[in-house]
Amino acid sequence: MGLFGFWRKKKVTYKLVKDGKATYIGTTNNPKRRNVEHSKSGKKYDYLQVTSSRVSKSEAERRETRNLRSYKKATGKRPTYNKTSDGKFKFKKKY
Repeated sequence: MGLFGFWRKKKVTYKLVKDGKATYIGTTNNPKRRNVEHSKSGKKYDYLQVTSSRVSKSEAERRETRNLRSYKKATGKRPTYNKTSDGKFKFKKKY
């Protein structure tokens, strides 16, 4: 795998900020690429702020969940662009 492959497997947590408030909280292994993806998707925000150092995927997901719960506790709602309150994707069953 090499050092570069190992580094890419590490993730950071981040938030999109608009007018001083988080509008999205997430994780990524490439903040620059993710910033471009969010911009192209039409999300309105001022900047992407990295909120952690590089950690394992599982640790980054735990931090994302904790950050989302803290945000919801403080504001009573989830950030504007987050689909769920816990960072997990919810899929509907197809029958």
